[in-house]
Amino acid sequence: MIMNKSWIYILSFLIVFIGTSFKAQLPKSAIKKIDKTLASIWPEQNIKKSEVILNTNDKEKLSFKLNNNTFYSISKNDKHAAYLFLARAKSKISNFDYMVVFKSDLSILKVKVLIYREEYGGEIGSKRWLKQFIGKSDPEKMKFGHDIQNISGATISARNMTQDVKKVMKQIHELKRVGAI
Repeated sequence: MIMNKSWIYILSFLIVFIGTSFKAQLPKSAIKKIDKTLASIWPEQNIKKSEVILNTNDKEKLSFKLNNNTFYSISKNDKHAAYLFLARAKSKISNFDYMVVFKSDLSILKVKVLIYREEYGGEIGSKRWLKQFIGKSDPEKMKFGHDIQNISGATISARNMTQDVKKVMKQIHELKRVGAI
């Protein structure tokens, strides 16, 4: 069977479209981790996460592109409590997904690795190591190897996690600066 060019273009588009829409979604296990983490921060509270949708004017003011399903406002008992940022960072070979919960003052309340896809380096998901991020509010003062310690055997993932959390912090501060939040 010979396909004409228009069918090839349509097929190529569908493959790209389907591939990108699957990448944008987290598996149910990761979504459960998010919800469980939020419930552990505010036990016995009515927690609601609402995706933050920026208007065109706010989007134009930003120096970065905010992807869908990555930034949420968290309310407990119908009052704003925090912000949730979902992000992806590079490990040695693959990527890992993680979440950062920011207090209203934009200091870090919690960091959690949701999906780690490699055999080595998963130690960055330990509560003990991730505690180092709690309370940080200035990305310029967060230095890998100083106030964020390295993990032997997970140096690449630890360094990349630190750099990516700094990037997310800069983004949330920019969202605040332009009045988007």
